[in-house]
Amino acid sequence: MERPPHRLVRLVVILVLGGIGIGACLAALVPGVEKIAGSSQYSGKVGPLLSRQCSICGEPTLVYDKDGRYLDTLGTLDRRPVKLNQVPKQLIDAVLATEDQTFYDNPGVDLQSMVRAFLENVDKGGVEQGGSTITQQLIKNRVIKNPKRDLERKLKEAALAIRLNEEWSKNHILEEYLNTVYFGQGAYGVKAAAARFFDNTPLDKITLAEAALLAGLIKNPQGDNPFANPNNAIERRANVLSQMVKQRYITKQQAAVASVQPLPKIPPPAEFRPDNYYVAQVRDLLLGDPRFGLGATDNERKDKLNRGGLRVYTAYDARTELLAQAAIDTTIPVTQFKAAMAAMDPHNGDVKAIVAGPHLTFNDTQYNLATMKGTDGRQPGSTFKAIVLAAALENGFSVKDSIDGTSPCTLNITGLKFDPKRRTQNAEGHGGVQSLRSATENSVNCAYFRLGAAVGLDKVVDMAKRLGVTHRINPGNYSLSIGSSDGVSPLDMATVFATFAADGVRHDPVFIKKVEDASGHVIFEDKGEGVRAIDPQIARTVTDVLRGVITQGTGTRARLPDGRVAAGKTGTTDREHDAWFVGYTPQLVAAVWMGNPLRTEGMSYVGKFSPVFGGTWPALMWQKFMSLSLAGQPAQQFFPPDQKLWPYGKYVSENGRGKTASSSGRFPTSTSKPPPFYGFPPPQSTVPATTATTTPPATTGTVPGPTGP
Repeated sequence: MERPPHRLVRLVVILVLGGIGIGACLAALVPGVEKIAGSSQYSGKVGPLLSRQCSICGEPTLVYDKDGRYLDTLGTLDRRPVKLNQVPKQLIDAVLATEDQTFYDNPGVDLQSMVRAFLENVDKGGVEQGGSTITQQLIKNRVIKNPKRDLERKLKEAALAIRLNEEWSKNHILEEYLNTVYFGQGAYGVKAAAARFFDNTPLDKITLAEAALLAGLIKNPQGDNPFANPNNAIERRANVLSQMVKQRYITKQQAAVASVQPLPKIPPPAEFRPDNYYVAQVRDLLLGDPRFGLGATDNERKDKLNRGGLRVYTAYDARTELLAQAAIDTTIPVTQFKAAMAAMDPHNGDVKAIVAGPHLTFNDTQYNLATMKGTDGRQPGSTFKAIVLAAALENGFSVKDSIDGTSPCTLNITGLKFDPKRRTQNAEGHGGVQSLRSATENSVNCAYFRLGAAVGLDKVVDMAKRLGVTHRINPGNYSLSIGSSDGVSPLDMATVFATFAADGVRHDPVFIKKVEDASGHVIFEDKGEGVRAIDPQIARTVTDVLRGVITQGTGTRARLPDGRVAAGKTGTTDREHDAWFVGYTPQLVAAVWMGNPLRTEGMSYVGKFSPVFGGTWPALMWQKFMSLSLAGQPAQQFFPPDQKLWPYGKYVSENGRGKTASSSGRFPTSTSKPPPFYGFPPPQSTVPATTATTTPPATTGTVPGPTGP
């Protein structure tokens, strides 16, 4: 019998198979179809093509806490590849029964399904059924870019499916498919689907009902979505279970039980955004800083974060953050005033916790009061005096020095003219001439107003930066030394005081400990290295003075139980807009801020305190947090300073150490007898006094009002 012409064969086959999209059999039966499916774009091996052209093969970034426990997911899609042997058998059975019953026997296409789809298309008068196998679906999902269900796409899809079937094993194809297929709700692959649909249920723990629901979603993820269309989802699940019974994967009784199980009720979030302040900070660091290895440009880092399958290990300590949040929530009353806290390990800079407010969730307000990014910091009040003290000690001043704390006070610097209206005053008593130690313990504004001028505000600003302040500070502001400066954040101040606790070694805040790429290669790792900011003797001396703030000064409410040593400083700004307590032990540092985030009113009355100072609510929150966090840990001691190295005491005025001019008017000239100093009498050869530093004249206007302890 004479064979029909080649063109006639091709025409007949196309007419039969065109509506169902099975062009693969043409590749096997009709040599001419190779011209259709063998273009340069689809030539060569199919396996590598699947990897090169996969637009959905990225994986999200997974974030873990300090102990390696899962914390959160970052990215634009959720895909979590697994090995085939990690997929439950009942889920594999459900997918095969529903999507490709002849999978392990067909050559990549299914002739029986082709005929069935063709008849259905003829009946409907259009291309509605495709008869696609799992192999064809994998090709469609990973390679084919043409969204139309036309002949050209079907020919290429089927031809590539047959070629892939020759290159890969059936198990490899099935594994890739199960890791690629879309289930809806942003979930690509079975592991992501199980987690997103069933509230983070591990893949190996899903039930038969859940497996059937997932398998049923593959055909129509939106139409059969259990959250949007529960009735459709129930019907589709029943169809899957029926197919599993027909294929003898399960019994009728098992299907009946599974078909009445409840559907999931809580839909997952549409995108993978951080759900807490800590992870939000981690995300911002990864996107904004190239040192973490995600790329040199913004777009490179964004793509790597969203799709790179990174594993990010952080310093987050769930217990510490829970205690910090509880200390705030259970201390201050519910009010318009909020509190924030940053807690650090002074030995390595690990940020163990950040809390952005009482009675708040991340969804209430995503502004982070603990980090206060950009220019949104708050005035530090008298906590800044610890920085001024460190600058003074580094420039030859001594804790034994005497200084005039008489209030009110203006500056009387030789050669500079000041508006007499530019003055400040003490928030409380403790005026008069006193030791620098006493002026610190009692947070005497006028004493520090003069001390800052004597040291030189440029040196104070330099010290602040070296200790860890990242916000901008203006050295031309003469009230800087009493905390009426530009803003800082709780994280800034925690870093500053952690430097004191670490004997003068600054560890910048560490949120991210290690970053691994999708292959497990480490692309960033924090080495725990610090930078020497100040001499250990200076750090130990500051700590020695700040201990007195808690034992007998303005921060007595922060005393820790069982005689545990601690050092710290209170701070309050003009009109009580901000109140602070920053303190530390050898093991842990915490900075607490309280105020109105909108800056609309001061804390003249909050609960039992009127007004609120740093030594009230902030000190109490700090005390509760530290007591709970350190419970059960050994009580460590600070290294004491070598007091023999302290310079002999001298009198300090705004003109410098050993200068007698004072804005109080009591000793207006250098020939007047200086007031008594605190400390030992000077020997024959004294430590040279530092010369007065000339700083830029203050801007006109009135110095902000008194800052409190």
